[in-house]
Amino acid sequence: MRLRFPVAAFVLLTVRAAFAQTSGVTLTASPVNWEIASGTTVSAYAYNGTIPGPALRYKTGDRVRVMLVNNLPEPTTIHWHGVPVPNGMDGVPGISAPVVQPGSSFVYEFTAPGPGTYWYHPHANSAEQIARGLYGLLIVDPPAGAPAAWDREVPLVIGELWNGMSPLQTGGMGSGMSGMGGSGSGMAGGMMRGALLINGKTAPAIPDVVVNRGERVLFRMVNTGTMVHPMHVHGMHWNVIATDGYDVPAAYRKDTLPVNAGERYDALLDADNPGTWMIHCHNLTHVGDGPLGLAFNLVVR
Repeated sequence: MRLRFPVAAFVLLTVRAAFAQTSGVTLTASPVNWEIASGTTVSAYAYNGTIPGPALRYKTGDRVRVMLVNNLPEPTTIHWHGVPVPNGMDGVPGISAPVVQPGSSFVYEFTAPGPGTYWYHPHANSAEQIARGLYGLLIVDPPAGAPAAWDREVPLVIGELWNGMSPLQTGGMGSGMSGMGGSGSGMAGGMMRGALLINGKTAPAIPDVVVNRGERVLFRMVNTGTMVHPMHVHGMHWNVIATDGYDVPAAYRKDTLPVNAGERYDALLDADNPGTWMIHCHNLTHVGDGPLGLAFNLVVR
């Protein structure tokens, strides 16, 4: 069985993600103005003021206790995607959890499942609330003492940011743009019509990932959107070791890995080819020839 574990050299593509090693977390859902690229800000929703929301981290068997505080102008919930929680904690209003009204709160409690990559998001007006930015990683590590299996971790959380219009209704997303109002400079004549995001940013604002030659790098991929995003790496290959929180029977190699809506992959890269390489969605309407939209650089030193 593959082993998963927290590592000291955790590489983040997003702005400061908060890691919760124990229970007792508060997630506050609120409207925000979020900068997706330099000088370009959109009206969005966020947990604790960030997109994605805080990355929550536990060990298998930990007791998870998360309070949701709803500061939105509409009801919301949290659904723990891929986690076998007790009925009443699943976040589906009227079926497996109560709705949380504006100004109210609710405490979710469950036991952390087997090791893997999971995520959380609303299940009330979910299509719109997720597309406004309400989503985050939930990572479960094995019990303490597991030996190291990789050197670095990189979250790769794909988001489709829009408001009131499906990205599929916009006639394409050249340079990663779709259908959300906002303000900024240098993009769409000073008006953002939406964006495709990796860890809350759109290229070229997505930071490079810099690793040393010979390192094994684990990418935790999550597609929070509604489209398939085939993630392609130049110069190397993905080594897929898990999907949707489960180890695959045998690891397999891909250079282009289609990530479906709601799907997760754990994929290793052996950084054995020095240079600067592009990682991007191979639906080429989602990127440009350079790093635009769903694209960033991997630098192997």
